Amino acid sequence: MSVFSQKMQALIQPRIDKGQLTIYGLAQNSKIDRSSLYKFLNGERLPASLAVLNRLMEALRLSPTQSSELRTAYDISRMGEESYQRRRNTVEFLNDFNQYVDVHSLTPVPILEPLPLPKEGAEVRSGILAVNSLVQSVVVAEATRPNGKIRVIAQPEYDFLIHSLSSLTLGRPCSIEHVICLESDSPEGDNQYNLDCLRAVVELMLSNRDYKPYYYYDSITSHFKNSNLLPYLVVTSECALQISYNRNYAICLRGEKYVSFFENLFDDACKRSNLMISTLGTITENLQYYYHEFVNRQSSPRWSCSCNPYFILYIDRPLLEKYLCDSPNREEIVQAFLHYQNYWGSLAQEKTPYIGYFTREGVEYFCRTGRLWHTPDSIYAPLEPRDRWEVLRRFCEDTNPSCTRLLLREPSVSFSSRLEITSFWDGSIAFSYELSPNKYAILFLYEKSLSACFDDLFSYLMEGNLVCTLSETKAYLRQKMDELEKTF
Repeated sequence: MSVFSQKMQALIQPRIDKGQLTIYGLAQNSKIDRSSLYKFLNGERLPASLAVLNRLMEALRLSPTQSSELRTAYDISRMGEESYQRRRNTVEFLNDFNQYVDVHSLTPVPILEPLPLPKEGAEVRSGILAVNSLVQSVVVAEATRPNGKIRVIAQPEYDFLIHSLSSLTLGRPCSIEHVICLESDSPEGDNQYNLDCLRAVVELMLSNRDYKPYYYYDSITSHFKNSNLLPYLVVTSECALQISYNRNYAICLRGEKYVSFFENLFDDACKRSNLMISTLGTITENLQYYYHEFVNRQSSPRWSCSCNPYFILYIDRPLLEKYLCDSPNREEIVQAFLHYQNYWGSLAQEKTPYIGYFTREGVEYFCRTGRLWHTPDSIYAPLEPRDRWEVLRRFCEDTNPSCTRLLLREPSVSFSSRLEITSFWDGSIAFSYELSPNKYAILFLYEKSLSACFDDLFSYLMEGNLVCTLSETKAYLRQKMDELEKTF
């Protein structure tokens, strides 16, 4: 019996027992033969496509909740429970980006008067409530100082600490340095724990002006759970706070000698770790970063996904010169664009397979405004409708077989317009996020389990017909060209 057949039986059998439904009637209404319906119920077969499943659900007149549950059971049975859960976790991670706004422009959250910090020396606390209260006092005391600085060693399990850091430092001039451990012993493709780590990093990255996470690899069970009594650490200008793994015990050491001691330990931990994020302030830095990082790593991108269809690659120097605003570094910007375009041109010559996924949102934004995602409005004027049409024409006439750009069907993934993901052939993965206009954060990880789960997700999108074919993609773009042509 499959998960799907069990769920289907639970929905159908009570209605059959009450005489409200027959297999014969269901076959007529759904246009699915009775033998197939019996095989669905016995777990011998699954609906061949989503269209067949939708006909079945319509014939059963299921509620939205029941339809969602049956669709989930269908996906689990078709993919396998492990693959389904992995893909679901990955999609949820991508969807998390949609909840963030430009937090850097928000005013600080009002903070209630916290409990006072412990006096000089050592003080211990027991119990989760008492420990959390102490954590909040320590974070608030540092966040409200001029140019505060918090150093923390913490894992995503301690969500109260992560949420306190993100909310209490929001909009305040308080920097955070964070050392986090990624799981080294997870099975190939099992991304759950490391995705949770990334979620914690993203939450802090998008709520703090000056956040620097460092990562290293170890066995979480042995390093954080079994053999380390006080693995969590928070160091501020006034105290050092050590916390047990179960968050039931904490010791606060207040005084200059304690702070200095733990600052040195923290510095050593940073030296043994890798910086996870680079923050870029200008479009020139952004283009140069990608150009130099890709070339120096000697690994080409395998695929990327963003709302951006990479129309920038089809804007040649004459178009750049036409629309680029006058500025002291105008030529520097032009050269950065050209280097970026040359890099992608060299990939085409090497015939390295690459797929770029993009969304309708990015195309419609360009056609409507003449502007490009992830390119600051201040450095160029909007393209005129005729030139927008020309860029789309060049895109459609690009016949390079090794570099394919495909449109995502909706709603395959709720993809944030500020996010771009790039996966490389060497197993590394990069996340680029627009924190605010003209400011970008880059997460760059050589993390094969994460890379594998994103590769798996986008392979599934292709196999599940959730990505348009090349001909469908170009047909959509030609439709937009026809709409533009009517405006000039």
